[in-house]
Amino acid sequence: MEKDKKINFEENIKKLEEIVRELEQGEVPLDDALNKFNEAFKISKECDEKLKEVSESVNKILSKDGNLEEFKIPE
Repeated sequence: MEKDKKINFEENIKKLEEIVRELEQGEVPLDDALNKFNEAFKISKECDEKLKEVSESVNKILSKDGNLEEFKIPE
């Protein structure tokens, strides 16, 4: 159920883009701009955590015995 409450990565990126556009226009009152900046910071942190999680998952490979191991390219 907790997963349903979270906004997905793509929606977060769209929200960040929207905030950036608003702030770039320069017509946002200072207090609102500060609130939007703080919101964007929280969203970017969530996105960063999700990217780290996905990166760790992608860097693992299923071994022949069925265990997950770090993916390593032999040199």
